[in-house]
Amino acid sequence: MPSPAFPGMFLALAAAILLLFASVSPPVWERVSFLNVDTPAGTTVYGVFGQCLKAATKTCSTRSIGYDLQAAGLSSGVQMNQTLLHNLSKTLILHPIAGFLSFLAFVMGVIGVAAASRGATVMMAIFSFLGAMAGLVAFVIDMVLWNVLKNRVVEAGYHASLGIANWFTVAGVAAMILAMCASFFGACGRFATGRAAGEKY
Repeated sequence: MPSPAFPGMFLALAAAILLLFASVSPPVWERVSFLNVDTPAGTTVYGVFGQCLKAATKTCSTRSIGYDLQAAGLSSGVQMNQTLLHNLSKTLILHPIAGFLSFLAFVMGVIGVAAASRGATVMMAIFSFLGAMAGLVAFVIDMVLWNVLKNRVVEAGYHASLGIANWFTVAGVAAMILAMCASFFGACGRFATGRAAGEKY
C-alpha cells in the first residue's frame, strides 16, 4: 500500500525545483528573469539577487540582497521611488527561502515514506505550510514590485515585459499549497506498523 506521505513528498519536490529555477535568475542565470526592460542601451533583465544588461556584451551587477532597480538607458524622466523599490527588492530573498522550506518538506516526506513515520509526515506538513506562506508572500510582492516597475517604464515610452521566473513562482506556490494539503491529509492516514513497515522479527 502506498505511503500516505507520498503525494505530499512528490509535490514538495516539484515545488522545490520550481522555486529553485526562480531563485537562480539574474545575475546567476539571465535566461530566467522576473522583468525584461528594453532601452537603447540594451535589455535589462531582473532577478532575485541582481540584474544583467544584455547588449553587445553582457554585464551583470554583483549578487546582493536588495539592489538598484534602475535599468541602463532609462531617462531621468522615469518617475520611480528608488528607495521603496530597493527595499522591496530585499524581499525577493523569500524565493530561495520558500524553496529551501520546500526541500525540507521533501526530505521529511522521504523519511515519512521510507520509515512509515507519522511524525516525519507531520513535519513535512509543517514545512509545507511555512514554505507555502513564504512563497505566497513572495508572489504577492512580485506582482506589486514588477508590475509597478513595468508600468513606470511603459509610461515613459519604453518596452517592458514580465519574465518566466514569475510563472515558476506561481507554479511553485501552487505545488507547495497542494503539498501542504496532501501532507496534512497524509498525516491523518494509516501508516504501516510491524511487519507491514518492514520490521524484522
